[in-house]
Amino acid sequence: MSDPERQSPSPSRQDAGLWATLAKTHQAGTVLPRHQHQRGQLVFATRGVMLVETPQARWTVPPQRALWVPPQHPHAIEVLSTADMRTVYCQPVLIAGCESFTRRDEVHAVVASPLIRQLVLGLFEQHFDHTTRHLMVSLLLRTLQHTPCLPTHLPMPASEALRTALAPLLTHHQWQLPLHALAAAAAMSERSFTRRFTAEVGLCFRAWRQRARLIASLDLLASGRPVKTIARTLHFESAAAYSASFRELLGCTPNAFRQGQTSDDGGAGL
Repeated sequence: MSDPERQSPSPSRQDAGLWATLAKTHQAGTVLPRHQHQRGQLVFATRGVMLVETPQARWTVPPQRALWVPPQHPHAIEVLSTADMRTVYCQPVLIAGCESFTRRDEVHAVVASPLIRQLVLGLFEQHFDHTTRHLMVSLLLRTLQHTPCLPTHLPMPASEALRTALAPLLTHHQWQLPLHALAAAAAMSERSFTRRFTAEVGLCFRAWRQRARLIASLDLLASGRPVKTIARTLHFESAAAYSASFRELLGCTPNAFRQGQTSDDGGAGL
């Protein structure tokens, strides 16, 4: 598969051999079709929200989060709101040399802590020499290992029938659709739909839908919409119900998340 970011050198791109960086702004609605890189990459944006999809799951990545994608791991990226991406690529030999980075072979989201943010952005500062930036990349990989792994991923079914049935929920926020309508869209009985969904996803449909709504709300939060409006759009019973569910999954309130903050007790449990 091709690498859609491969292009001629520019001031926004630097390749130091074992690591490389790319700064690029993508407009809302941009889709980078499924592809894979020979290098591992840390997907991060200083502005905007991205949806990263692998064959197994989807991750919503707002500016408060970063996503590690291992080498040779197929993924697609959809830009939900105009994003200023700052991507760091690492050669497999550099990744392998960081033995403490035990999650290096897993796609996972982490908190974009002040340290991670400054390390990433510092790699784009030309006043740091090559040796210093190499040390920064190595420290970045080690920091990822000690940063909480966050539940912003949404497992997806493998079968096309189930994915097609879920499309109205994920694309048009039709979360109120009853189970029998979804089963019909998949050409299954309700019982078969429920059984197959749980087998493929690892969650019952009710739990998956709750998680999907909360993760979908990350993009709405980034757009600046009021919490009450988001709760209504995603068919929560009330803003309070939405906030309580959000805190249970992400360890902070929607407004705190929007401000890039988490409670002291919330981060430890993620």
